[in-house]
Amino acid sequence: MDEFRSRYRWRMLDTDGKPLDFGGGGINGSVDHNGRITAVNAYHPVHGYVTLTAASPFPEAERYNPAAVRAYRASLANIAGFGMHFTIPIVKREAWLIEEATPCIRLTLENDIAAEVITFVPLEKPVGVVQWWRFSEAGHFAFLGGRLSVQRCAYTQLTEGGPIPMPSLRSNIYYQRMGTVGVENPELGWSIFMSGEGCVARDDGMVEFTNTDPIYPQIVPLGATIPPQNETTLVLGLGLNQTEATNHFMALRDNPPEALLQSTLDDWHKCWQGWRFDNYSLDPVLRRGLVYGLNCCIPVNDEATCIITDHQLLPLSWNRDAYYVALALLHWRPDMAEVIRRHLLWMFQVAERSGEMWGRSYLVNGKLKDPAFQLDQQLFPLLELAEYTEVTGDKMLWDRLSQQVAQIVDALCAREIQGLFPTDETPADDPVAMPYHLSSHILLWHTFRKLAALIESKDLSDIAERVYDAIWREFVAVYEGRKLLAYLTDGAGKHQFYHDANDLPLVLAPAWGFCPANDPVWLATVDFAFSLKNEDGYYPGTFGGLGSVHTPNTWSLGDVQAYIVAKLTNNLSAVQTVIERIQKVAQRDGALPEAYNAATGEVVSRHWFSWPCAALVLYFTQLEAGKA
Repeated sequence: MDEFRSRYRWRMLDTDGKPLDFGGGGINGSVDHNGRITAVNAYHPVHGYVTLTAASPFPEAERYNPAAVRAYRASLANIAGFGMHFTIPIVKREAWLIEEATPCIRLTLENDIAAEVITFVPLEKPVGVVQWWRFSEAGHFAFLGGRLSVQRCAYTQLTEGGPIPMPSLRSNIYYQRMGTVGVENPELGWSIFMSGEGCVARDDGMVEFTNTDPIYPQIVPLGATIPPQNETTLVLGLGLNQTEATNHFMALRDNPPEALLQSTLDDWHKCWQGWRFDNYSLDPVLRRGLVYGLNCCIPVNDEATCIITDHQLLPLSWNRDAYYVALALLHWRPDMAEVIRRHLLWMFQVAERSGEMWGRSYLVNGKLKDPAFQLDQQLFPLLELAEYTEVTGDKMLWDRLSQQVAQIVDALCAREIQGLFPTDETPADDPVAMPYHLSSHILLWHTFRKLAALIESKDLSDIAERVYDAIWREFVAVYEGRKLLAYLTDGAGKHQFYHDANDLPLVLAPAWGFCPANDPVWLATVDFAFSLKNEDGYYPGTFGGLGSVHTPNTWSLGDVQAYIVAKLTNNLSAVQTVIERIQKVAQRDGALPEAYNAATGEVVSRHWFSWPCAALVLYFTQLEAGKA
């Protein structure tokens, strides 16, 4: 693999931490610190997203138990994967990311035997996964094994909007000659066909097993002899049935792994041409946000692409999260415009709506998962379309979707009460105590202004003006002797004073032209938000900061907000402080978690979450360039 080290960018990582991720073309997965696969996930037209995983199924009786949900999600960062095992001890581990997208893990075994593996989805043939192993010597010291389960992704939510029945977990496993194995869940409609070159198979035939046994006994015990050329390849082909999985497996197996790898790394290498931030301290975090965001783009047909919030915990789509991923990609490279165009087609023509309104969250196939009404979820697709059209000049897509835009805007405007628009939930997916939510109104004002400018609509401009007036009229109230913008209001004089890490539009208000950065009410509101007075929203400690009552602790999105405020107020020392904070709390691959412990900086919620990194990329690159 030395030839790849000289040709591509390698970044060495800590050996401890969350699994390392790989993906492309709609397939995603992760590997543990021994290079074994913990999950391979892919699109399914009926179930949304399905997985071949080493994890036990989530207990269905615990769907409404937040503690159980948190514990299960945390466990996915620490499970042992399936793949190559060794009969002699591992004495040292090293890890790298190649072009920030492809994990490489090197193990040193006793007797100075080295084993190195690169795991990737071949981008020219995104129908499965390839693990290319190379060893310092041949011998009988390895076997292919591990726990396997084929199941629909668990969709473990803290605010469960209605569980989807889990298909049967019962699977069949087929052992064939030459080390090939097939795993199929017939009720789910998903199959995997795999082999490890040099592996020794059991007798031919079918062995049935069930994943409902709490001991979780399924093992794939294939002995492996490392061949004289000191390398072996584990190939996984995925499909809706045995035939499709087998065909995809053969398409990958019949190509040399080094050729597939070189083509894939060439594609990632090209993505970074013209990248301007490689000398910045946040470069690994920014790169991670873009790579992971792109890997969360899941094609569902010839025209449409869904953007999921993560591949491991919640492979669902929220309009809000997807907007930030989409805009980060749109401003990264001109050729990413096609990805955004496909996402807009998914959003407007595939994702289900109820009475013209989008729901809270979606399966990848566009089926509505949670129907709760959130005002901001209606606005982000409109804003994404407006900004896409501004950047690309693609009026053809606008013309194609304009009728739907008009219907959605009309449905929204039917809810207006003197410039105020009610919502049922906050952007944290929590129910509101009062119907009118501040940051959603700032977002609505911004979105309608964008649309009005795009189509030269006086009606939309007038609505935006009414919203602007209503914000200053209804949300401004006195708190401890200072005028603040309240988090919620009933429109009749009652207010809730709070600010949440999920509510970025408030801190973006000056960048959007809602108010100047020296506006005393905005400054007082921000000062309140980042103080102990913001009860349940600000958490003190060495790593204290803005968080959310939804998951009590400091949030990475709170750090993104702190960065935006520091840049907009030209507070250079605060900018440096928050950058140093982000560097410290970022995980070994650069990923930002949802929340971390205010005292220790350790992850407390969601090791995988596309939104924080994407938002940081979007606003860091725009504010550094002076374009926000």
